[in-house]
Amino acid sequence: MKISYLLIGLVIGGILGFTTAKFMVSENATANPADQEELVMPSTKNEANWNWADSLDALKAAPESHKIVYEDSSVRILQVILEANQTEPMHVHEWKSVMWFTHATPMTYYKYNVKGDNFIIEDSIPIPQMPQEVLNHGDLMDAEGPHAIKNSSDQQGLAYRVEFKK
Repeated sequence: MKISYLLIGLVIGGILGFTTAKFMVSENATANPADQEELVMPSTKNEANWNWADSLDALKAAPESHKIVYEDSSVRILQVILEANQTEPMHVHEWKSVMWFTHATPMTYYKYNVKGDNFIIEDSIPIPQMPQEVLNHGDLMDAEGPHAIKNSSDQQGLAYRVEFKK
């Protein structure tokens, strides 16, 4: 008897969820497109707190490890290549993003901060091995201040980063 109640509840819940979602999508479709863009694509840059020079952007500061796969006015997709036994130059990522590793290697993440006129390593996080469950799985990331990654392996590491400009 309890299983039948569960099944009926799931069916009714599914129908209500589908109907609600359909109503919300059709309501948004009739909204003013300019308003809809603001609602769907809010600024992903925390402009009040972002004070890093454009020269620190990953493509400018670390061009050997960051390659554009695709870019338009809304999104930039980067291929991030971590060469064997190398440390990429310090750089930043200005926008929120989704990042995932397709081939992870043992690495150390270095976080930098400014002291006077110099960048200094504020923290380092050794990552001996990424768990298999995080490979090919995207993680949402906020804009990222000065950092660098050292590949501690004799194999190349590979990741992708989808940055949301709007």
